[in-house]
Amino acid sequence: MSLSIDAAISGMVEQQRNIELIANNLANVNSTGYKRVKIHFQDILNTATAFSSIAAGEAPSSSSAGVTTAGVTRDFTQGSLQPSGREMDFAISGDGFFRVKLDDGTFAYTRAGMFTVDGTGRVVTLSGELLDPPLQLPPRFRGLSVDDTGEIMVTRDLTDEELAALGPFDPRDGKRVVAGQIQLYRFSNPQGLAAIGNSRYVATEVSQEAIEGKPGEAGMGTVYSGWLEASNVDIATEMTGLVIAKRGYQLNMVAYKTIEEMLTKVNQVA
Repeated sequence: MSLSIDAAISGMVEQQRNIELIANNLANVNSTGYKRVKIHFQDILNTATAFSSIAAGEAPSSSSAGVTTAGVTRDFTQGSLQPSGREMDFAISGDGFFRVKLDDGTFAYTRAGMFTVDGTGRVVTLSGELLDPPLQLPPRFRGLSVDDTGEIMVTRDLTDEELAALGPFDPRDGKRVVAGQIQLYRFSNPQGLAAIGNSRYVATEVSQEAIEGKPGEAGMGTVYSGWLEASNVDIATEMTGLVIAKRGYQLNMVAYKTIEEMLTKVNQVA
């Protein structure tokens, strides 16, 4: 009976964990660049084998049975790209991450491309983390665009010297210049990345070191300005999983109550 109780309790515990992960996925359905997580289960002990051992007068190979978490994986498939109407919003179509510098000097990787500029013209995330490699934009720039290789071009104001050199009929609406280069980073095993919140990840030994490259080259994706990558959470899939997890929890609870009633009756007879 102890094995049966262990199995029922472990089933409830793991299904509760599953429900919590699904709820977190649903909560982030509108989070830019969010990647859904999925729990994987494995059995602790083959119950049929355990009962056979007990019937034969042998000790089972384990003192407990049921289910446990084999691992929690993150689905890095791409979410849909949606227009944002903001030229400082960047989306990656294909493989790769943006790299940002954290306050402690370490690096994190993200596909949430909502950027802005700080007081000195440096490109930063909305929470103030510097894009890396650093990207400096000129004051009062306009008309930002990104080409297939990640090169950023903007229109800047003319300097006093440039204005003085213009002829009477030359245009004075600014000069088109290259402002910098966006680099992307990919991993041999992105499943090994560790999430630190806000759609950011840090490299681990399992993920291996980041591979740097220009957009559109060496397997890297392409960067688009004025677009954002939506969460890859599918509401229908999550709701189906939620129903299954809830049903699994209920079945394990029924099993636990049944075993408890059986033990109560046995104690009363004894």
